[in-house]
Amino acid sequence: MRRRFGALALAAVAGLVFAACGGTAAQPSGTGGGPPIALGGSISETGNLSADATYELQGIQLAVEQINSKGGVLGRRLTFKYYDDKSDAGTAVRLYQRLITQDKVNFLLGPYSSGITQAMASIPNKYQVVSVDAGASLPTIFKAPNKYNFSDVASSETYIEQVLPIAKQHGLNKVALLVFNSAFSLACGAARKQQAQQLGMNIVYENTYSLPVPDFSSQALGIKNAGAEVIIGCTYYPDAIGIAQALNRVGYKPTMFAETVGPPEAGFVKTLGPIANGIITNTQWWPSLHTPGNSQFVSSFKSKYGIDPDYHAASGYAAVQILAEGIRRAGAIDQNKVRAALLKGNIPTVQGTWNCDQYGLPVGIKNYLAQYQGGVMKLVYPENVAEAPIQIPYTGA
Repeated sequence: MRRRFGALALAAVAGLVFAACGGTAAQPSGTGGGPPIALGGSISETGNLSADATYELQGIQLAVEQINSKGGVLGRRLTFKYYDDKSDAGTAVRLYQRLITQDKVNFLLGPYSSGITQAMASIPNKYQVVSVDAGASLPTIFKAPNKYNFSDVASSETYIEQVLPIAKQHGLNKVALLVFNSAFSLACGAARKQQAQQLGMNIVYENTYSLPVPDFSSQALGIKNAGAEVIIGCTYYPDAIGIAQALNRVGYKPTMFAETVGPPEAGFVKTLGPIANGIITNTQWWPSLHTPGNSQFVSSFKSKYGIDPDYHAASGYAAVQILAEGIRRAGAIDQNKVRAALLKGNIPTVQGTWNCDQYGLPVGIKNYLAQYQGGVMKLVYPENVAEAPIQIPYTGA
């Protein structure tokens, strides 16, 4: 899967020439308004986060290409230079320092994941360079004294927040909580634990793990022995697959099974097959939503990459939309003018209209629930936009 995604990324924009250490858009110098506007960032092309991060990269590249096809921004083309941070926070910190001090990029696009973004967040503030962070959902990043980081994704504390209330309505009480040891997952797990307690539900099994894990057999047996009716997994892609496989091996099917990051990716159902049926997940975007330019985004993405976009692709695409609109409204390559323009918000994106608070935290981004039904992921909540009713119990293989 990673090799396939890598090939797609290399073919993402016609005319790109990629250095061994990363990719640079080697494009003509604009349409009369001056030299290209250089965007820079790191992305997890390799490592544990690569499956999800590659979608974000593809969304960014598609947005850059499409904006350039319409004349760029302020009559200038956009370029995007990125490096592989290998899913490592320390590497990303060094790369963002390099992008500003050596590559002299004009603006930044943040890395994938809250943990890596948290590590690099001080750099945009130190150098006073605007950064739109499509992979950061941890709300503590976007607090005082932050001024230059902006997010376009919902808070990690709100992921799959609808699952436990629905479970409670169906008379379920016993909850298992599996949490990957990352900034995003820990915040999500803490929020779901607090929610379960507030709902009067009983947490019968709880486990925090780090990757790589040989397999999740011990966790699956622990969940089975505890008789958990609802499984909440605050996951990324590889562990989301591993947990589902382990539960299948031990022959255990909870009544409800939800995982955060991982299930929306095409490789998830290809790997798991029927095991995926009934798994519930979180999404902040969907192909059928009537948001500005959404249907064109979906068709363009599928035409270009041969796969359907997921919400990571949409957030990467939207990040470029937000930054480009901020530059347009500022009318200049001026960090403080662009920052001021972004703070005014009301920017249309494929995710909906984007607004933020005074520290760059997005306001009003919705979370939805999707579920695999018959091998196809369908939007199931809320009911006013659902493609199908939520199916309970979890069926699995």
